[in-house]
Amino acid sequence: MNSKELEGTLAITKLTLMFSGITMEKSNFDSFFSVLFVFNFIWLNTDVIGEFYWLIEGVELGKSFLELSFIAPCATICLLSTAKTLPFYFNQDLFIEIFDKLKAIHPKIDGDDEQLNDDIKKNVKDSTKFLKTLIRMQLTSCSVVVLAFCFLPISAMGYTYAKTGMSEVIFPFHIKYFFDPYEKNVWPFVYFHQVWSTFIVFTNVFGTDSFFYAFCVYIKMHFKILQKRFQSAVNSWSVQRAEDAKRKFVEVVKRHQELIHLVDQIEILYSKSTLFNIVSSSVLICLSGFNVTSLEDMSVVFSFLAFLFMSLTQIFLLCYFGDMLMRSSMELSEAVYNTSWYQMDQSMKKNILFVLARARRPCKLTAANFADVNLRAFTTILSRSWSYFALLKTVYK
Repeated sequence: MNSKELEGTLAITKLTLMFSGITMEKSNFDSFFSVLFVFNFIWLNTDVIGEFYWLIEGVELGKSFLELSFIAPCATICLLSTAKTLPFYFNQDLFIEIFDKLKAIHPKIDGDDEQLNDDIKKNVKDSTKFLKTLIRMQLTSCSVVVLAFCFLPISAMGYTYAKTGMSEVIFPFHIKYFFDPYEKNVWPFVYFHQVWSTFIVFTNVFGTDSFFYAFCVYIKMHFKILQKRFQSAVNSWSVQRAEDAKRKFVEVVKRHQELIHLVDQIEILYSKSTLFNIVSSSVLICLSGFNVTSLEDMSVVFSFLAFLFMSLTQIFLLCYFGDMLMRSSMELSEAVYNTSWYQMDQSMKKNILFVLARARRPCKLTAANFADVNLRAFTTILSRSWSYFALLKTVYK
């Protein structure tokens, strides 16, 4: 086993992040990717500014709340995608360091213990298989949303022309421009601009989220393997020389410290964007659900239905993997306690006590220290979204 398995699993993630202007490895094209990120940032946020301009004008013109709510989720997800990639751009070296460390600590076979080798192989195989399936499902989900928003307007235009013989230009998003976007020679370029903005949002969200999932899955795998290594190191005390047993014990303690440090590093990349993600998810879920249940245009309803499913899936997976990381780090203490620690000398018993005490404190990811990223946070988001949705439906009626 080597780090090629990890790189193969993250191949799609690496590619989408490259389109966003974020690289996972040092290369001679770092300047190009930096320029690409800035270009995508400007390209996307010109549409975001236009969306907010349209929203402000809609309020001034007295448009209905239903019309105004149509654009709010789109603007929010655009801002979220930018919030997710900015920490990666400003901490590019840290991101590369994390990826390099994951490759460096990828499990290697221990030739002294066949049972341990079998456990390592099983953990790596199960984790890799699960992660590949998850990334494919996430890619499919995001692709459906992108295709729905980008091509349903074109389909609606074609249907209207076939039925009435009249052409009507429909754009994926409501954006206010300083020129007339419906002119015959202009609207194809405007349409392409919005489609590319949608693709930028897709690469930003998919790339950063899939790396987050991969990180949590692999760290959980390492904690599972670490449990076995701790047990092997402690239980070998009675059958190996004390020096060899201590050496094994020191190695697994160092690996434990490395995993803790890795979680602290990934917290820097995701902490602030996760806070925005949690706050915005309630708005996204609420307004998407409101549009699905209130709009009559089925093409638009389908778009927002896909958008609602993606929003629910995205925040659930974020909380699920954060919860999984916490639980796997705390399970280490139970595994160490269930070893033959009582057969060791007094100094080693004190060392094991320190390990137990640290393992009882979970490695966790937070939303800028305001909340822990776990399943409890997801239930809070759902509860808040439902409250906002019920209030909106009551007021709108």
